[in-house]
Amino acid sequence: MAEAARREDWPRTVAEFEEWHRHQPERWEFIRGEPRMMAPATMPHSIIKRNVLRALDSSLEGSACQALVDVAQILTDEISAIPDVVVTCAPIDHSTSVIAEPVIIVEVMSPGSEADDAGRKWLAYRKIPSLRHYLVLAQDRHLVHVHSRAGDIWRERFVSEAAFELDDPSLRLEVDALYVATDLAA
Repeated sequence: MAEAARREDWPRTVAEFEEWHRHQPERWEFIRGEPRMMAPATMPHSIIKRNVLRALDSSLEGSACQALVDVAQILTDEISAIPDVVVTCAPIDHSTSVIAEPVIIVEVMSPGSEADDAGRKWLAYRKIPSLRHYLVLAQDRHLVHVHSRAGDIWRERFVSEAAFELDDPSLRLEVDALYVATDLAA
C-alpha cells in the first residue's frame, strides 16, 4: 500500500523528475514516464564497461570525439538516463553532466535492466538527432546488439565474434576485447 501511494507522488515528466532526483540519495533514471532506481553494477558489468571505454578511447585517439563513463547524462523530453558509456564529438560543457550531442551510447545489460536497455531506452534514444550508434552488450555471453543509423533508417545487427566497424565516427571494435578479464573471455 505504501509503495502504491509513493508511486502516485512520483514525477511524471522529465522536468519534475530532475527536480525530484536532486533530493534522492540513490541514482535514478527516468525512462518514458517512469522513475527507475539504478542497481549497483555487478563485477562483470563493471569490467565490460571498462573494456568498452578502453576500446573506444583507443579507437577515438586523435579525433575530436571523447568517450565518457558514469556521469554523462542523456536528457530529452522522454528520458533522463546515465548510460554506461557515451561518445560525443561536440565540445563538452563542463558546467553540466548533460551530453547534448551523443553520437554513440553504450549500455551493458543486466538481468534487471534488459527490458529498459534493449527496449524502453532505445525507443527514446533513437529520437536523438546526433545519435549514430546504440550498442547493447550482454554480460552473460559475447553478444553486442548494434543499432546504426543510415539516413532516416536504423539498421540492427548482432555480433558475437571477430570485430565490427562503425562509421561516423569511424572505428573498429574487437568483440573479444570488450569481454577481456571476465569469465567469458575467449
